[in-house]
Parts: sequence; C-alpha cells; structure tokens
Amino acid sequence: MGKLLFLPPTVLVENKPGADGNLAALAVLKAEADGYTVFVTTNSTQAANVNLFNAMPYDPRADFAPVAGIMTIPMMLAVKPEFPAKTVAEFIALAKSRQKPLSFGSGNTSSRGAAELFHSRAGIEMQHVPYRGMPQALTDVLAGEIDCVFADPASAQGLIQDGRLRVLAVTSSERLAGLPDVPTLAQAGLSGAELSAWVGVFVRSGTPSDIVTRLSQIVLGFVNNKDTAAYLESVGAKPFPAGPDELGKFEEADTRRWAEIVEIAKIEKK
Repeated sequence: MGKLLFLPPTVLVENKPGADGNLAALAVLKAEADGYTVFVTTNSTQAANVNLFNAMPYDPRADFAPVAGIMTIPMMLAVKPEFPAKTVAEFIALAKSRQKPLSFGSGNTSSRGAAELFHSRAGIEMQHVPYRGMPQALTDVLAGEIDCVFADPASAQGLIQDGRLRVLAVTSSERLAGLPDVPTLAQAGLSGAELSAWVGVFVRSGTPSDIVTRLSQIVLGFVNNKDTAAYLESVGAKPFPAGPDELGKFEEADTRRWAEIVEIAKIEKK
C-alpha cells in the first residue's frame, strides 16, 4: 500500500464525454479503489445531475470520495455588442416589454443553470436553446440566432477581447480581475442569482484514507502554487483549495442549490 502514496511516473488523461459527465463517472467506478484512477470532474456529475436526471446510474455521495477542490468558474451574461440592452436592468426591462421571450443558449449544465436561475429571479420568461457545447452557442449569439448566453470566461475570452461580445454581468459573488468594470448580478440589482461551476478531484469510495490524504496534499500543492493561481485568474477562474472534508460539505451544499434551481425554474428532468 505504501507505494500508492506517490504519483506514478506517467499520468494518463482519458476524457469520457457523454450524458453530462455520467459516462465518465461510470468509467471511474469500474476501476479499482486504489488511488491510481482519479476523477477530475465538475459540479455536473457531483451536484447537478442528481437533480436533472430521473434515474441516476450512480450515487455521487455514496460512490465517490472527495479529494480536493481545484477551481470555481463563474458564468457571464453575454450578448453581441449591437444588443439593445446595455445593463442587466435594461435587459430585464426589454424582456418584460416583449411579447416573444428572449432566447438563451446553453453549452453545458452550469450555463443552463445560471440562465434558468437568472430569469426566474428576474421574473421574466426566456426560451432555452440547448447546444452540444459553448462554441456553438457563442457562434449563434454572434449571428443573432439567439439573444444571449451564460458563458464561462475561458470560452468567451477571445471574443470579449476582440470586441465581438459584450458582458453585462458575472454570476460570481465578486467581480472578475480580468473584467473589473463588469458588475456581479447582485451589484447590478439582481440578488439570489449567484452560481458558479467548479472542478474537483474525487476517487472511488473505499479508497484507503491514507491514499486520499496523500492525493489531496498533491492536488492542493498544485492549486496553492502562485503560478497556478495566476493562470486560473487569467482565464476567469478562481483557485478552490478545498480538502476532502471541505469539498464534501461544498458538494452537499451545491447539490441542495441545484435542487432549488430545478424547482424554481421548473426544469423538466431527463
């Protein structure tokens, strides 16, 4: 067991897209609970999906053990520069003045969740247009096919810098360092609509505690590195140096948050 307390010399990254991360979760559950297979995942598999799917093929809390947090990622309410609303208040007023609802695109679970929470809190109707990924949603915003999108900073950063996309607000509790002039939704007058995606590391339940502890130390050493923090902030993310206990509590609280989103937005389960 002692040899497992150190990372192997070669790390193989295997992406498993599909079913909002559920396929990746199932793949991890097929591996041995020995610390050699780690699950780098998001709030989708660990908090949102259990509220979005009628039947889950795994239990996020029972089947996985939290190791460490990596980062949190806010969403941004983005429109094309020619869009008539320049502020969140103007956006809401415009939506209320129209007979046909404004449309929003979603490229992932957090993108949709942020939009659903936004329009529910704002008391407006919006039409959801789902996409397979954020790039397609952003393309249709620029083309005028949809009115807005709640995008993650990394996906939209280039378009913002080129002046092809305008951000009205961010869904985090604080402004982004890279967009100091863009208010949070709360600062823009809409409270209770905060929502950020997050990334963390998990292993199969049953993995020995000393291995979980050592893996957590390794991940947190990386997250707490000043170069890592600088990079994350440069792409609009924020370091999330949570250990196993803190990550587990955060996961539990975020699961309740997603249950609230599904209920108030009346999202139909898959």
